[in-house]
Amino acid sequence: MTKNRLFVSQSVLDGWLGEERVQVDGEVMKLLPEGHRFHLTTAVLFKTELTGAGDPHSLIGRVKDLEQIAALGGDYSSGSVIVGDLAYEVVDGLVGAPVDVQPKAGADDDLTEAVRRAAGAERPAELDTLAKLFLERRS
Repeated sequence: MTKNRLFVSQSVLDGWLGEERVQVDGEVMKLLPEGHRFHLTTAVLFKTELTGAGDPHSLIGRVKDLEQIAALGGDYSSGSVIVGDLAYEVVDGLVGAPVDVQPKAGADDDLTEAVRRAAGAERPAELDTLAKLFLERRS
């Protein structure tokens, strides 16, 4: 799974929920059937600057969460963000950061056992070394 964040507009998320393509539990969204999980934070996609003064902050086309907007000195209201004298039209939504999947307890034993079964009943030391190397690279 990629480490990139994912922006989902509120309307798209509502559609996915209706189609049972995702499950949301608190701040975690799970894609179905793959099971990829994302930690959700309220965010907006900047669409246009409304005053005609340009885009000195280079926000158009970018996604910012509410904390980032506050750090810019911006004020968020549904559908818009004000930064100083500038007004932006935004798309309300959520940004999802991938949730790292931690190996379950006993995963080392499961992998070692799978390697042992694949190689036969005997358990040569090389297999234990190979399993440990694989686990170190996986984490």
